[in-house]
Amino acid sequence: MQRLTLFSPTPPDLSAFGVRSLQASLKAAGCDVRLVLLPGSIGRLREDGSFAYRYPDRLVGQALELAAGSDLVGVSFFTSYFDRAVQLTRAVRERLGLPVVWGGIHATLRPEEGLSHADFVCRGEGEEALPALLDALVRGRGAEAVPGIWCRHGEEIVDNGLAPLVADLDSLPFFDFSGDNQYVHAPEAGRIVPLSPGVLRRALPQVPYRHGRLLRVYRTMTDRGCPHHCAYCNVPTVKALFRPGPTPYFRHRSVGHVLAELRDVTRRYPFIQGVQLFDDTFFSRSLAWIEAFAAAYKADIGLPLFCQASPATLEAQKLDALIEAGLCYVEMGIQTGSPKMRALYRRPESDGQVLSGATLLHARQGRLLPPDYHVIIDAPWEDEEDLLATVRLLARLPKPFGLAIASLLFFPDTALYAKARAEGRLADEAADIYRRPFFIPPRRTYAGFLLYLLTFRRIPKRLLALLQTPRAMAIGKRLERSPVYKIIYVLGEGCRLAAKGADALRHGNVSRITGWLGRLWRRDPVAAGRKR
Repeated sequence: MQRLTLFSPTPPDLSAFGVRSLQASLKAAGCDVRLVLLPGSIGRLREDGSFAYRYPDRLVGQALELAAGSDLVGVSFFTSYFDRAVQLTRAVRERLGLPVVWGGIHATLRPEEGLSHADFVCRGEGEEALPALLDALVRGRGAEAVPGIWCRHGEEIVDNGLAPLVADLDSLPFFDFSGDNQYVHAPEAGRIVPLSPGVLRRALPQVPYRHGRLLRVYRTMTDRGCPHHCAYCNVPTVKALFRPGPTPYFRHRSVGHVLAELRDVTRRYPFIQGVQLFDDTFFSRSLAWIEAFAAAYKADIGLPLFCQASPATLEAQKLDALIEAGLCYVEMGIQTGSPKMRALYRRPESDGQVLSGATLLHARQGRLLPPDYHVIIDAPWEDEEDLLATVRLLARLPKPFGLAIASLLFFPDTALYAKARAEGRLADEAADIYRRPFFIPPRRTYAGFLLYLLTFRRIPKRLLALLQTPRAMAIGKRLERSPVYKIIYVLGEGCRLAAKGADALRHGNVSRITGWLGRLWRRDPVAAGRKR
């Protein structure tokens, strides 16, 4: 039997949708597939790109033991996990002598770079390409004729185009959460262990719920792609690669397929307390689809439901249908309040659309938890007035809400990456992209200080208005030369942490405190940025 081992440097939540889909499809095709998840945060990355993650040699050795005897090793990863992917790839090739194939969006956009580290690159979706590559290797044939698999022939790169898109997502098996032939690095155990139900239970993300509770949620995706064309995201870049083809890049599953998956996983793991739909814009579906989903979800699942929206897709009828089914939380991307930055980001929503969406959510408080709004800062083209425009827009939104703040990253081959590269802003891509943190605290400027104040739920609007008067702005600008904003940030985070700890104790949620202490002990914090 053909044997493949998949390595996935992945965020701590273990969702790993891509490799779980590949494992399920390859198993259905009769392959022996072993999945090794290596979760880790990106919380130690530094602004100057000077920190590079490396797995301990002991951990790499355990991973290699699991891969020994494979016909092929696959490595799938996000851009911020590049260093860890290179380390694993080098170890497999040098110490096991096995061929390695890279996959994922990063590899799809950077096939030539991938071939400087791996033997093969899967460019596109791997559900058909990987079985074909495995078969070619086992039969002693080359990969030169496998669609979507790039390789080298001598010094020449063999461009095999794109692996075809899966036209019907319902034809795919569910994401493989069976635990069968699945392994994970468990930090609390200090080693790689089988992904048993107990290990999965500890690893599932816990999200805030009512009365200070945390719920263990199952994350899933019901689509591939996104309807938007954001300049900071690499999905539009991949979408453009497939545009001449017969299958649209943005596809979603049927209601029946999604519900069958949720029934299967919630019956298998009764400790799942909620479902988080990780689609970028779940509200982009038609009203008919959402109403059918809501009715079936309420009847068959009934767990608290969490999802994401955009101002352009959030609608009252869709929202109310999902609330009736159990929706309790929505997070929404705003990104900026500056018209200039909106145009640069290719986010056409107006202030009015953002306010309308926020008003819809606020009007349903009590049934919905306070929403989180996403904003992006630290773009090199963003000046003080642009950030102040974001502050002014957020100050108009009804409280309470949380903020998820991200620093702009130039993901490879996005529109903003091309602009930054043309302007000479990317001297060293490893430092400027792969090793750059996802969140740099807004603690250096007065405008950043105002944005930070908005992360606290009970900041009076009158105080915010006072702090934006010309006199206050002038004083605030002078303070930028002092460490005052850094001190305020440290004090503010200390107060926030103390308040969360007190709230956890008040509600008897000691596990929230012990979980934080565990992460502190391991000295590898999850990247910050979400402020509630």
